[in-house]
This record gives sequence, structure tokens and C-alpha cells, in this order.
Amino acid sequence: MTLAVHRPQSTRKPTSGDAASPLKRSARSEWRREVALLGLVLLGIVIFFLGYATGRHDSTFRTSWYSPLRGTSAASESVGDVQGGPNTPGDNTPLLVTVRGLRILPSGEHYVLYVLSRRLGLLRCGAFAVGEGTTQVKLSYPGLQLEPRGWRIARERVGATGIGKIVARTA
Repeated sequence: MTLAVHRPQSTRKPTSGDAASPLKRSARSEWRREVALLGLVLLGIVIFFLGYATGRHDSTFRTSWYSPLRGTSAASESVGDVQGGPNTPGDNTPLLVTVRGLRILPSGEHYVLYVLSRRLGLLRCGAFAVGEGTTQVKLSYPGLQLEPRGWRIARERVGATGIGKIVARTA
């Protein structure tokens, strides 16, 4: 046996605020959500492009001079070069050192780049470590107006006071 339940129907006419109100509210809130979502997407796009525009840096190195390096008997397989860029306003010369074939050193040791000065001999430019394959290191040195006489790379202990074993020199 099936029982049917009948609900009494209202004879009252819906006013403008009764029956249509939930539908209008639902459509209005859905529209607001879509506008808010679109606003967030546009904000994300604007933030991305602002970050891209302000964070872009030219990765090319402008070279004013180039000095090839070759390994000494301590590292005969090593090759590389030192490139110097145009001096910065503070009279620092940017340097790009590229080496290949130098051994990865144990902790407590590093490689040091030296510039050969006409008057003062070897002057320390900076220390660096190498990885597998080719290593590029950006350094700077104050006041190199012309291409220096030569370059040396030495293997040294951290904190050493003297010049270590020369492993590469100007070719």
C-alpha cells in the first residue's frame, strides 16, 4: 500500500521579495564569486609580470680583455681563462674566471686567483671552489686600468698566509 503525503498549497501570491529572492541572491553571490576569482587571477598575472620585469638581469658578461690559462705540472689537464669587464663607477674591475680540469679539493682547502702586478708581484683577487666539469666564478678587483701582465691560480689551505702551489697560469 502506498501512502501519499499532500502538502497544502498556499493561495497567497508571491510578492517581489519572497519567491524570487533566493534565486536572485544565489545568482548575485555566484556572480560576486566569479568577479572575485577573476580579480585574483588578474592580480596574480600582474604580480608575475612585475616580478619578471624587475627581477630580470642580463646574464652576459661584457669582456674588455681575455687571458687564457693553462695548467702547470701540478694540474696539467686544467685549462681556463680570466676575462675582465669594464670598470664599475667605484673603479672595480669585474672578473669572470672559467676553469676546467681542476680537482675538487677537500674541506679546508680552496683555489685562489692572483693577479701579477708590475710593481707588487702577485696580489690576491679571491678564493673559490670548483665542481665537476667547468666552473665559472665572478670576482672583482679594484683598479685594473689595463690588462694585467698575468694571472695565477694557487691551491691553498684556508687561512694560509703564503702563496700555495700554483696549478694554473697565464698561457
